[in-house]
Amino acid sequence: MSLNVPFAEWLPDQPPLNNPGVTRAQNVIPGSGQFYKPFPSAAQYAPTSLPGRPYAAISLLDNLKNAHVYTATQRNLFTQDPGTSNWADISRAAGYTTADIEGWRFTEAYGLVVATNYSDNPQYIDATKGTKFGDLTTLVKARYLTTLRDFVLVGNTFDAFDGAVPYRVRWSAIGNPFDWNFSATTQADFQDILGGGPVQAVIGGEEGTVLLKSQIVKMVYVGSPAIFEFKTIYQNKGCAIPQSVIAADGKIFFYGEDGFYMLQDDKLNPIGKGKVDAWFKANANQTGFDRMTVSIDPLNKLVIWMYASVDSFDLKPDQMLVFNYDTGAWSTANSKVTFLFNSLSLPITLAALDKYGSLNAVPASLDSSVWSGGRAFLAAMDEAGVIYSFSGANMPATIETGEYPTGQMLQQVMQGVKGDRALVRAASPKVHGVGDVSVQVSGKTTPQQNTNYGTASPINVNGWCPLRSDARYHRYRITLAGNWTQAMGVEIDAVPTGLR
Repeated sequence: MSLNVPFAEWLPDQPPLNNPGVTRAQNVIPGSGQFYKPFPSAAQYAPTSLPGRPYAAISLLDNLKNAHVYTATQRNLFTQDPGTSNWADISRAAGYTTADIEGWRFTEAYGLVVATNYSDNPQYIDATKGTKFGDLTTLVKARYLTTLRDFVLVGNTFDAFDGAVPYRVRWSAIGNPFDWNFSATTQADFQDILGGGPVQAVIGGEEGTVLLKSQIVKMVYVGSPAIFEFKTIYQNKGCAIPQSVIAADGKIFFYGEDGFYMLQDDKLNPIGKGKVDAWFKANANQTGFDRMTVSIDPLNKLVIWMYASVDSFDLKPDQMLVFNYDTGAWSTANSKVTFLFNSLSLPITLAALDKYGSLNAVPASLDSSVWSGGRAFLAAMDEAGVIYSFSGANMPATIETGEYPTGQMLQQVMQGVKGDRALVRAASPKVHGVGDVSVQVSGKTTPQQNTNYGTASPINVNGWCPLRSDARYHRYRITLAGNWTQAMGVEIDAVPTGLR
């Protein structure tokens, strides 16, 4: 008798027994329905290097529509040279002294790239014609920054008069990122936000959003004399990990004290509740949260957090948590990269491809968006600053189902069945594409027993993986490699046993 087990969403926070989804979804991407797609491996995009690990990165088009990529290490700021693909040091002459507990943030405003690390004065460079970064202002330092309408907005500040004010936001003169002198005429000013702890992130656009430790505040431009109206939209809810924050398609994603959230139209949605929040808390190395990066996969509508797992004793990020913000489904992936960012591809000529030796060694097809300038793609770097794109071969993937009482399932589809045991004889993975697919089964008499999978059985010419497990409860592990394209579920061949 055949039973169908679809690959629903990954729900590790739910008990394995009768789990309505799957219990493991490794190296896969949640599809637009009840299926998964392969997660491509990271392929080298530019064999450049940095003197230290990357702290932040930004990519943008300048006023002449040329693509640029900038990155920061602890001591220096760099841009990628489109001619050589190497990182070029464009730091100010004095360099930088980023404290060990600090990081870098970037924003774009009026054709400028602006960077801050709290330890030094905010930096800027003209993306069109600048050759070196320099001080944007000497009046304020800040941990976080963004571009809000016609202003550069910073949060969690330090200045010579008030010292460190972690709950303050401050903005430049309207239309002039270089002017930070308070003035009713230029509208440069500040606001202290009380009752929510330190500012953890500032998000710009037409309206601003300030994420504090335990408060979420909206900034709406109203003009002089108030300049901005501040409205608390959530109290006792906020951001616990500043490095977890990203905005895409009118949504803001972040990790709060109790899990992952999405803020849209001033409404807070606990996207990880009952799904992955408990799993993440148990599997993430909290000491390494300052190394977390988050990025958007614009093609697949994904938010991807890269972080250090509990297995990463050196705190290097080694795991990715993937969220499909169209469907609300999750998955995981691992990779040799340690840093994610969104990039625009720099123009690459055919002559420049000579560095790969042959067309067979080129890591992406010649019609891939990574070769034409100005195309957005999900990028990554390793600890040495080598740039990667996720355009390689499919990573080996694993999907594990929930644990099901197979005998009871047979009773629902077969008349006269009274036993609660079943013999699983085979499984047929429902997978599109050409790939290497195998199935393992775990059988139990009671839910309390350990889960022990049997030998992996490869798929035969008839589409079945021969198995043999006589038990009350069964769960299945499907491993996939090669050029498969979609995995939708598994069909089980089972017969009732244990009848008297």
